[in-house]
Amino acid sequence: MGNEKKVDTVVRYSPLDIPKIVRAHWNAVPKEPVHFIGEPSTVKSASVFQEAKALAVGKNKKFFEWNRATLTEKKAIMNDPSGHFIFADLRASETDIGELRLQDMQTGESFITFKYNILFDAMSRPSAEGILFFDEMNLAPNMIKAQFYKIINDRAVGDIPIADGILCISAGNEAEHARGVTEDPVPLVLRRGNYFVRPLTPEEYTDYAVTTGHHEWVIGYLGFQPQDVHKVEYELPDSVGQPCARTWSKMSNILKHNASLPAEDVEMIATGLLGQGIARKFGAYVRSAKSVNLAEIIAKPELIKKYEDNEELSLLYAIISGVVEKFRSEPKVIKPAFEMSLHLSKVEFGSYLLRSLKNIDKKQFMKAGSSALDKVLVDKVIDRYAKFIFKDADVEAS
Repeated sequence: MGNEKKVDTVVRYSPLDIPKIVRAHWNAVPKEPVHFIGEPSTVKSASVFQEAKALAVGKNKKFFEWNRATLTEKKAIMNDPSGHFIFADLRASETDIGELRLQDMQTGESFITFKYNILFDAMSRPSAEGILFFDEMNLAPNMIKAQFYKIINDRAVGDIPIADGILCISAGNEAEHARGVTEDPVPLVLRRGNYFVRPLTPEEYTDYAVTTGHHEWVIGYLGFQPQDVHKVEYELPDSVGQPCARTWSKMSNILKHNASLPAEDVEMIATGLLGQGIARKFGAYVRSAKSVNLAEIIAKPELIKKYEDNEELSLLYAIISGVVEKFRSEPKVIKPAFEMSLHLSKVEFGSYLLRSLKNIDKKQFMKAGSSALDKVLVDKVIDRYAKFIFKDADVEAS
């Protein structure tokens, strides 16, 4: 009896739902605070960040990433932040009480006054708009958590208010997924929306990675080995790399900025980020991907058929991810890509190719029926893939 696995009855949402949740809470008057709970690397922070940028565009304001701004830049918008959308990420577990406010001993007043963090000074201005994000909320010391409680509950820091245009969002890990986690008090939980988030599924990760511009080798490998998207084990020794959305993103970043990295060096870097087992498999995939003559296949789309039947199916995923990345900078690649989808005998491979192209640039993808392609080709693609890729509105648009 004691070894029975605990049944998880909690409803867990996809990380891809985070933008919708944030937007709904943002639109409320007054704005209602949000809390996201989930294991590490469920792209909670990244999703909130991306939606903050989208909100800035919608408000026609300049996105101002507070954590990366210089002191001079912060001072410049402090008195009048009206033209900016401020996004500030406070790592709750690393915040010191002195970073929030300190008693001012030199004012000469007969009452207590304080000096406040420049962030809260800026966010107290009536015209301020943005998101105040408290990451690792349940790893914060109780003294800090009490201060954050006041910000979320009373929308104030000490005796200065937080502007109505600021949305407070927090995130944290569940107890079994992090050391030092403490439960949030019930009164705080009841004053915010609380959403449990699960890891991305392999298909969701592909869509997320293509949309955010991950390196083609990462996208291709995880299309070929979807079980390696998220394999985090919490009982492993410290400092052992493991595959998850965050570490794959870091791997992608290194690859994108080290174009000539040899396959053996790619495997070495992957070991540090993803662990030895995944690194060996990823290194083998990269060696295969490097051997593909992508230009030849784009020139003769029918050549893709031989890779579908190849014993090394990884080559097919390397080709598809390479074509998708090419489309990002050269929209004319859409025509040979459409032709490839018709030469593939298995619709799942063609669907994977077309869905990835659509995720990069839906508008350009749906314009394919105009000057870029002939109507016969477009009609063939729609006939074969309509129920997998195209919605009714998409078909009409094409």
